[in-house]
Amino acid sequence: MRLSFYWPFSNITTVILAYLYCLPAHQFLAHAADTDTVIYEDHNHHRLLNFFGQPDALRGGQVKETNYEPDFAGLDRGIIGRAQEEIKPLANNAPQPRSIEPDDIQYWTFSKSNQQGPYGKFASDLPLNLTASTKRTCLEDDLNSLVENQTTTSSTGQVWLSISVCDQPTPTTAGAVDILSQLEVYVSLDSKNPKPDKGRNDGIIRVEGGYGYVNLVSDDIWIGVRAPQVPTGFNGIYNYELAASTDAPYVTYFNGDPKINDAQITAWDTDSNSSILWTGDITNSLSNSTYFSQWMAMEPPPFKVYVYDPADRNLQGISRSICGLRNYPKVQKSDNSMVKIGGQPKQLFYVNGLNRNSSYYATMTLEKVSSNATVGGGGAMWKSINFTTKSDNNCQIIYNLPFCTDVAYAVPSNPFLHPNPTELGLLYDTHANESYQNFSKSLQQIACDTTDSARYSLARNCEDCDNAYKAWLCAVTIPRCEDFSASSNDTRHLIPRNINATHFINGTVVPTKPKGDIFSVENKTKRHFAQSRNSLLIDEKIQPGPYKEMLPCKDLCYHLVQNCPAALKFALVLQLAG
Repeated sequence: MRLSFYWPFSNITTVILAYLYCLPAHQFLAHAADTDTVIYEDHNHHRLLNFFGQPDALRGGQVKETNYEPDFAGLDRGIIGRAQEEIKPLANNAPQPRSIEPDDIQYWTFSKSNQQGPYGKFASDLPLNLTASTKRTCLEDDLNSLVENQTTTSSTGQVWLSISVCDQPTPTTAGAVDILSQLEVYVSLDSKNPKPDKGRNDGIIRVEGGYGYVNLVSDDIWIGVRAPQVPTGFNGIYNYELAASTDAPYVTYFNGDPKINDAQITAWDTDSNSSILWTGDITNSLSNSTYFSQWMAMEPPPFKVYVYDPADRNLQGISRSICGLRNYPKVQKSDNSMVKIGGQPKQLFYVNGLNRNSSYYATMTLEKVSSNATVGGGGAMWKSINFTTKSDNNCQIIYNLPFCTDVAYAVPSNPFLHPNPTELGLLYDTHANESYQNFSKSLQQIACDTTDSARYSLARNCEDCDNAYKAWLCAVTIPRCEDFSASSNDTRHLIPRNINATHFINGTVVPTKPKGDIFSVENKTKRHFAQSRNSLLIDEKIQPGPYKEMLPCKDLCYHLVQNCPAALKFALVLQLAG
């Protein structure tokens, strides 16, 4: 027998139910938005130290309760509260660009299924010899590490996460002094916490200078990216790129050892409005090797340099981000070329449009390891270096000369008489080439192509002598210029020149001072102070006024004597050598 239940409603009860049914739904349903959910337990404590290198107490604060967010058909979101941010998927080696408003948070996931997908495409446009028997250069080590990371696929479930800030809010008023806070990136390894935030996370990726990176081992991974509030006086949004890879870091930042100069570029010289920088030796391969030839033939050259004002506080938030420097309008770009200086390939960077007597930072980047690779496709960046431009206006950088190919520095100049650096360089280069011709005729008198028993040396040949003489000749014929106001504490390397000139480059009359001053009558009678090495060319034709010369290195003299036959009677005169 089937039992039925019957509830006798009174007339009063019926009226109350009818009244409640007719009320607008949001008057009672909206309170569901304030109902607390159960706080998830964290089952990943034992995994944190391996991934983030810090105990649970440093994960970011107290556990924060989350709220239930209802979703009812027919009701506007404005009635029941703001919609939660959806969780977007990340694919392997596929960076995701995204914009985010200040004080907002966005969520991502890199699922196990995406991690188990196909490996990325490995490729390199760089002529690297991974099995070289010769000792690698420091730069070659860094470049090889990028490619070796590509070609060593991960079988241990490793994941590399990287984030780069490509744009950020900008000041709305001149002289804003605040420095913007960095994006905050939270990671969860627990499926019960798919939306990590400051209070609930398994680790925080530190973002510095617009770049953050972490390497971990996990299955499903969830990421929360939060943009901070911005101070008054700033306007705009943040743009960033988030990338995940099971192959290798998508973007690499070489922070290096702070005790040594491993930024891989050197600010070789400056004048009052430009700078010349170059890489270290890119390879130690011999000049007749395939790798040497391939590096010299690279067009366009692979590296870029960005130069910027360290006083620009807004730029500090993106100083380690490749896309951030690329997009920032106040960053100076460089003209690039491959050169052979010191016998090995280097990439040279020339940056113009700088201010006199001003400090700058320079950062080198490799935008892409390959034009069609996905692994490491975000490129690499090295730590910055700093330099200061000259204050006087009578030194000018010249480079890429047809004869004196190793010359890439500032030389005595006069911007009023010789405003074109290219023409000034050719003026110096032609003079050096003309001086070389007599030596070339003398060398032709030496038995170069002969038997070993008839050669002047079994360790050197005429080509070695020719190269050594050319290096010495260009260094002494084309002097390296420094500001006359530069410190003269080390008089063995920095020598005043042309103090007998009537005027400085700015039109000020050159004085005559009492004994003990550089402009004393006594000093003006000393030839090495009174005029330049090549007085007819520099003092009379170029007319730079007084300047200081940085003396050539004494090794140039040693090499000349060591590499040339005794019959040419070269000898060392090292007084006042550098």
